[in-house]
Parts: sequence; structure tokens; C-alpha cells
Amino acid sequence: MPVVTISRQFGAAGAPIGRALAERFGAELLDRAIVAQAALRAGIPEHELESYDERLPTKWQRVASALAAAPEPALAGVPFPTSLAPMSVHERLVEITRGVIEEAAERGNAVILGRGGAFILARHPNAFHVQLHASLDARVRYLLARVEDIPEEARPEEDALRELCQTIDAARAEYITDVFGTDWRDVTHYDLALDTGRLGVQKATDLIEAAVRAATRATS
Repeated sequence: MPVVTISRQFGAAGAPIGRALAERFGAELLDRAIVAQAALRAGIPEHELESYDERLPTKWQRVASALAAAPEPALAGVPFPTSLAPMSVHERLVEITRGVIEEAAERGNAVILGRGGAFILARHPNAFHVQLHASLDARVRYLLARVEDIPEEARPEEDALRELCQTIDAARAEYITDVFGTDWRDVTHYDLALDTGRLGVQKATDLIEAAVRAATRATS
């Protein structure tokens, strides 16, 4: 099976869709937790990992983490550098992220959530790139349905969730622009772009699975 990368707006259901695809394909799922564990083993302090690629204001870190929470994947089989040339923490984390994603692509059968996977693997012959988006209203409705996952004292109101979506989207766009010199919202970077606000998680997952399987048959 090919490697699937998922780029997504915050609140566009990227995490549940990524997990569902990984289960359907029996694939490895790579998300921030994998990169974070590799970075910690490479000697980067945990406090430096808070949100290096999204640069969230502190007030949003707990909320965003809770809303995006998922069972932490195992690190087994994920390579990590034991030493890196002198560079800034940000540069080291970018390098670690690239290495983890490239190694996963070489193994094959992986679903990569965020982390600039579509740009790191832009020329990979077996990579299928997906972009997920939705209107701000749809994303806020989705997040409101998940607020029970957040400690009661930290649960945001609807206006705060709107600000959270806009803050994270802007930070992700800045990261991709800084690291890869491009606009991740440009759909020409992807093989498939879906509006999850209109489709929902189940239908979007079905469409991605069908498209990936069709692309695999076409190239086999």
C-alpha cells in the first residue's frame, strides 16, 4: 500500500480520519507523538516540544492538546538520530521530523498526519496526499461536540473555539511557509481535497480509502 499524508485545518477531523484510515489499511500511524518521542530520545528537552511546529500561545496548548488527544502510538520501529550537528532546537526538530517521515515512507503502508508530510514526500512515487478542510462554522460545531474530552475548568466557549481554529490555522500556515516555502492551503499540492464539514468523518474516510486503492491499482 502507498503512504498517505493528511494535511488538515484544525477541527476538520484530521485525527479521527487518520486513525480510521490506518486501521483500514493495517498501516502505521505517524503523528506528533511519534516525532516528539523521537526528539526526546535525541536529547531535546520536553518543554522545547510544546508546540514547535504550531507555535501556539500557552493559553491554547492545553485545549488544543485535549481536543486532538488520541492513544499514544508506540515508538517501535521509528528511527531517531543519536546526534545532530549544532543547530537551533527548531532546526533539529525539523530535521528529526523529516527523518521520521522519510523512514516511514521507505517502509511503506503508513498514514502521516500533518508535520508537512505532503511536502517532505512531494516527489515520493507511492505517496498519496490528502487535504482536509471545512468551514469555520462546521469546525466549531465539530469541536463543540468534543468539549466533554476537556477538563471542565478548561472548556472553551464557542467564540473561544473560533479563535482557537484561526490561531492554529495561522500557525500551521506559517510553519509550512517557513520550512517549505509554500502555502499548504493550495490544493494543487494534493491528490484529493475534501470538505469534511459537508461529508462527515465516515464519508470522507470512505472516499479517501477508495481513492487510495484506485491510485494503487492504477500504478501497480
